[in-house]
Amino acid sequence: MEAIHMSDIEDKVDELREGFEELRSDVGVLKADVAVLKTDVALLKTDVTELRTEVAVLTTDMHNVKTGMVDMRVDIRDLRVAMRADFRLLLGALISIAVGLAGVMAKGFGWLH
Repeated sequence: MEAIHMSDIEDKVDELREGFEELRSDVGVLKADVAVLKTDVALLKTDVTELRTEVAVLTTDMHNVKTGMVDMRVDIRDLRVAMRADFRLLLGALISIAVGLAGVMAKGFGWLH
């Protein structure tokens, strides 16, 4: 069996202490990195919540736009019907005036007695 010397043990203890100090330093760096990551995740959660709110608003706006489009189509259809009726009335009035004027002209020229 080999004899264990006190200096070997002290060297090993010193190596372990250096290793522990290095680990403590690394853990400190990791703790700082985790704190930064936690902050970043909190900001991302806030951003996602804001985006969800904006998407909900946009969805509501799109629904309102679709409803408005349907209403506009109905209004345009009603306007077409009204325009068609007005056109027929004006065309009838124009024809009546033309026939009446032609009658007055015929009487004036002596074509009718």
